[in-house]
Amino acid sequence: MTQILTIFWDSYRLLTAKRLFWVALGLSILIALLYASVNVGENGISVLFGAYEWASPGGIPAFLAQYIYLTTFTNVLVPFWLGLFAIVLALISVCSVFPNFLESGSIDVAVSKPISRVTLFFTKYLSSLLFVGVQVLVFCVIVFIAFGLRMESWNFGIFWAVPLIIFVFSLIYSVAVLIAVWTKSTLLSLLMAFLVWGVSWGFQAAESFLYKMAYTIPSAGLKMDYSTGESEQSDTPQELDPGLAQIHRVVKLVAVPLPKTRDATYLLKTKIKINGKDLTQKGAFLAEEDDTSMQNIHKAEEELANRHSESYVIGSSLAFEAVILSLACFIFVKRDY
Repeated sequence: MTQILTIFWDSYRLLTAKRLFWVALGLSILIALLYASVNVGENGISVLFGAYEWASPGGIPAFLAQYIYLTTFTNVLVPFWLGLFAIVLALISVCSVFPNFLESGSIDVAVSKPISRVTLFFTKYLSSLLFVGVQVLVFCVIVFIAFGLRMESWNFGIFWAVPLIIFVFSLIYSVAVLIAVWTKSTLLSLLMAFLVWGVSWGFQAAESFLYKMAYTIPSAGLKMDYSTGESEQSDTPQELDPGLAQIHRVVKLVAVPLPKTRDATYLLKTKIKINGKDLTQKGAFLAEEDDTSMQNIHKAEEELANRHSESYVIGSSLAFEAVILSLACFIFVKRDY
């Protein structure tokens, strides 16, 4: 146990010794503080701690203000900063961990210690996740405090972003680790991680778009204008497009074994709740009770957001990661050093 903790501590020291770690942390704190400077209150919205204000004549109810504040976090900050740029910076920083670890002199000392190679491999792998873990935790602490002070409501669901983003990063990083122990090349491991990430994200985006076109738009009573790419309310019920439905099924089938990085990030919306309603239940916050068309649209959007179960997203992604890490660990254990 002492040796495992030592590896974690050494990995943390190596990561914090890199300038990129502090650059990423500084950017995370800056963006979180910018978010904290926004206030959504009864009188309207203000940014930069009141420097700019937009009044709302009708006022903004407390539950709606919380919804706006939290959806900004889940729809903008998490997917674009924590789920994209922060992960890119983390990959660039930690992709060299295993190639450097496998260099002659470093690996010789490590494997000579009374610790199994399997334990050594997974300890080194898990310790590399500290880069993202520290970044996301600091970010969420600031967001949690900002939301609590602004809305007078302490929503601990915000901290679900920490395990979810670490999980998403681990899916991508596992590919980099496999290529690293196989080729000992930092550049190749980084490129392959980006390639797998891009392919899996593309299939998830395509599946979401096809589902929306084949199911969401018709079920909401909308009609798609393909010349403009916009949808409008139709007076007559719309039928499902069997062609699009078939293409959707094929794309979804191909995407099953791939890591669900995009979908896993969106799970955060189901974890954060306001008055017992999660953030995917848009109609509970925005729909007018007597507006049937808007209720249908919000219901269709909720079905789109919840079309994949949590067990499917996490389970299929874990299966992918288990296969990749098993191959990487096998190579690591069997190689002569």
